[in-house]
Amino acid sequence: MKSKYQIVTGMDDVTPDKSALWQEVESILRQVSAQFGYQEIRTPSLEKAEMFKQNIGVETDVVSKQMFYIAIDEDIKDKEQLVLKPEMTAPVVRAYMEGGLWRSKPLSKLYYIDSFFRRERQQKGRRRQFHQFGVEVLGGGYGTDQDAEVILFAWTCMEKLKIKNKKLVINNIGTIKERQEWQKELEKYFQKHKEKLSDESKERLQRNPMRILDSKEKEDQTIIKNAPKIDTVEDYASNKFKKLKENLEALGIPYQHNPYLVRGLDYYNGNVFEITTESNKSQNALCGGGRFDHLVENMGGKKTSAVGFAAGIERMIDESDLENENNQIDAYIVCNGTEYYDKTLQLIQKLIEKKYSIFFDTRKGKVKEDRIRKHNAKFGIWVGQKDKPLYWSRKLPFKKDNNPIISDNIDEFLNKLKTQ
Repeated sequence: MKSKYQIVTGMDDVTPDKSALWQEVESILRQVSAQFGYQEIRTPSLEKAEMFKQNIGVETDVVSKQMFYIAIDEDIKDKEQLVLKPEMTAPVVRAYMEGGLWRSKPLSKLYYIDSFFRRERQQKGRRRQFHQFGVEVLGGGYGTDQDAEVILFAWTCMEKLKIKNKKLVINNIGTIKERQEWQKELEKYFQKHKEKLSDESKERLQRNPMRILDSKEKEDQTIIKNAPKIDTVEDYASNKFKKLKENLEALGIPYQHNPYLVRGLDYYNGNVFEITTESNKSQNALCGGGRFDHLVENMGGKKTSAVGFAAGIERMIDESDLENENNQIDAYIVCNGTEYYDKTLQLIQKLIEKKYSIFFDTRKGKVKEDRIRKHNAKFGIWVGQKDKPLYWSRKLPFKKDNNPIISDNIDEFLNKLKTQ
């Protein structure tokens, strides 16, 4: 059967055969968050466009090409444009300041699971509505111990989700001043090789040359390999990066240093990282993050240290070795006539009160064992069979020595059911 309406390009349905795995993944992520002492934060799907333009960086791909704009809201005094949020860090910082967390929880360790929207170029592993799990630590200090804890958090999530062939890649992109100097050097270098760059990198050269380092296009790779590194910038200090490597070695987390690893958004500074996979199931970056020590101040708050990461849930599910388990229910219930509906509903009510899980089949026709088995039920219950007691139950598999439980009294039947 085919609907005359088709799903919007770049978006996915999560049907019941897949949702159990999503729930399992989300449950693991929430459990790890609780173990690390992080609390959940939720923000609206709509935010003011200006917040992203001013703080993500107007020249980034996210702002310049990918945001979904909504009609101007007549209720807003200045008639500001609204957007479906493309990322979560800026909204979290807004909520941190607007909700007074900077005062009540000066060290805020926050996590989120949410949907985001970007007008991505259509390719494998990229969606226009996607889901992320992420954490943001605000006020945790400027030492690398907080960086290392956040990386340990991310690595633990990947371990719990049974993701193999993962790799931690780290870099330090310096202070804002150092990064600006590096950007100038990169612009000079890439201008010399402009004709050989991909079309996308030529656009980035005009807007943000550092983003070329993040290119996955084949024609860019040889050029990138010889690009100037940030450690060539005068007065570049790498002490915090050295200390982070010591922290990771103490934790036993293997890492690689990629001097060309950058983050795509302008608010990052200092230590940055990615967790990638070598598989070909999806885009290879599972998770990315780093420090953003100037964002709170840029958004009108006090100078506040900050570090975090975001991980794509679809990508983690693609790479996870968790099995999509068919969750078992307790009882599959069948009513054998309209005159027994009241009795059946009373039974269902009592089963729910006693914490049983049930599936009530309201279809007509004979119910065979295979139908109950498809619903992964422990036993079947029939109400109102001719020439038999009112309530009748059999445990799967249906065998001759597997005696049924029968009764005309609902409470007696439920007591017997405990033993089945």
